[in-house]
Amino acid sequence: MAERDFPDGFLFGAATSAHQVDGGNAGCDWWEWEQRGGSKDPSGDACDHYHRYPEDIALLRDLGLKSYRFSVEWARIEPEEGRFDPAPLDHYRAMVDVCREVGVEPVVTLYHFTLPTWLSRRGGVLAPSSAQLFARYCREVARSLKGRVRWVLTINEPMILVLMGYLQGVWAPGLRSPAAAVRAAHRLVAWHREAAAAIRQVDPGMQLGIAKHWIDFQPLDVTNGLHRAGSALQHRLFNRWYLDQVKSLCDFIGINYYARQYTTGLVHQVPLANAGDPHTDMGWSIAAEGLQAALEEAATYGLPLMVTENGIACEDDRERIRYIDSHLASVLAAMAHGADVQGYQYWSLLDNFEWAEGYRPKFGLVAVDRTTQLRTVRESARHLGEIARSGRLV
Repeated sequence: MAERDFPDGFLFGAATSAHQVDGGNAGCDWWEWEQRGGSKDPSGDACDHYHRYPEDIALLRDLGLKSYRFSVEWARIEPEEGRFDPAPLDHYRAMVDVCREVGVEPVVTLYHFTLPTWLSRRGGVLAPSSAQLFARYCREVARSLKGRVRWVLTINEPMILVLMGYLQGVWAPGLRSPAAAVRAAHRLVAWHREAAAAIRQVDPGMQLGIAKHWIDFQPLDVTNGLHRAGSALQHRLFNRWYLDQVKSLCDFIGINYYARQYTTGLVHQVPLANAGDPHTDMGWSIAAEGLQAALEEAATYGLPLMVTENGIACEDDRERIRYIDSHLASVLAAMAHGADVQGYQYWSLLDNFEWAEGYRPKFGLVAVDRTTQLRTVRESARHLGEIARSGRLV
């Protein structure tokens, strides 16, 4: 393999999640959270992807991308406890089939931050039976998609949910409790354990993984022992702890990587905008070498890897191209050092609803006019597509 060549079969693609693009997802906890002012914008119709997915998948294929990571929505599939609606199951099966028909590999996520309202009102993740309820839902999805999907992620970014929803309280369910955060983290381990067992009973051919958010923690002052200790502790708790619990229950590991974070104490950090690095429109510090480090460390678990999210919010598309190139170079460097990376999913295919930030951040390879739903392909999309076609980072 040439120094800047990717192997045959490498899955270049793009990612979305159901609530962020589908629109009209009124039966979930985030819809209620938005109505209470939990986001700068309500999600509303989002990108209307629920109805426009055939054209969006065809667009992805036409760009030259080879995979599509998307999520299925629990709140639609099980709108009332114990009642599974066949229409949404048929819908997501049709999405998988459209991917297959056009030669795009589907990568399916079963939980991407949104819960059915009925479960959130009973305590959500912290409800005593939540792991069993999640496993039952996953079993139904596995039955519907049996034989159609190889790559399946049970949970997206469990520690981000713990941090944002249970410790900082800026996402649903809005708790600010270290004790609740610890309970939620352990409960989400049980979620993956129970779901993996349920899915493997239905379809042993599904390759199961976790989409794990990874932050490049660095001491602000490398000569300061407290800064170094904080970096090591936060890395251990945020990046490694969850994977340490579930590694034996995974067939692969998904890595979501965006940014570096500087530590100034055991639990303290510098606001990203003050770190002195180049930044995204989210205020996130750009450090492409952190992706290489993440992949090389994750490779020590001895499992195949996939970059399941990596992207930038920016108005200048030339900056997005530079971001993609620098991070793909880091993927290649990690692979040269032995990391078994199977693919790279850019976040996001479409400009979408970015949770508490609403619609301001523009992550998409494709711009979306929210009045007309017109899609406009950015040059960065064509650039990534050309890399996917050639297998070469020029």
